[in-house]
Amino acid sequence: MVDVIRTQRLVLRPLQASDVDRVFALFSDWNVVRRLSSPPWPYTSEDARGFVLQQAKQAHYFTKTTFAITRDAVLIGGIDIRVAPVNPSRSGPVLGYWLGHDYWSQGYMTEAARGFLAQVFAANISDVICSGAFADNTASLRVQQKLGFTQEGEVMMFAKSRGDRFPHINTSLTRAGFVARAA
Repeated sequence: MVDVIRTQRLVLRPLQASDVDRVFALFSDWNVVRRLSSPPWPYTSEDARGFVLQQAKQAHYFTKTTFAITRDAVLIGGIDIRVAPVNPSRSGPVLGYWLGHDYWSQGYMTEAARGFLAQVFAANISDVICSGAFADNTASLRVQQKLGFTQEGEVMMFAKSRGDRFPHINTSLTRAGFVARAA
């Protein structure tokens, strides 16, 4: 298990019980939650507590915990890798992430994901990492493009917060593609 990942401006560490209030504050923003598939809306303090405490219990499993993205010791977002169904015929590691609205457009997610993916590939979880974003989330798709992800196709995916299915772009990143992009 990786305990802490450091980048130029950020520290990534497993979520902990003391993060509940901050997660709630960041997920109380419709502009953040509407771009994700899992969180409900409205997002409650009990949703935050349940999510963070579940993550804290699993903190020793790299592929089962969410890492807090922090800047100057303040939680600004989260990132994780889960082994999950990618499509009906394949399962594999899937990268997920989010960032509080006040921290968008400052390069934080690209920086955090680059550092996180380096650890994922170093842990030899897989030679291919999948991800994606709802088609209307062009900023997230741009982050993935900068990291070397390539588009694999589009599916309809349910967004719990919006209560319906929406176009979702699936992407993937190979170890070789990541290394080439980092060079």
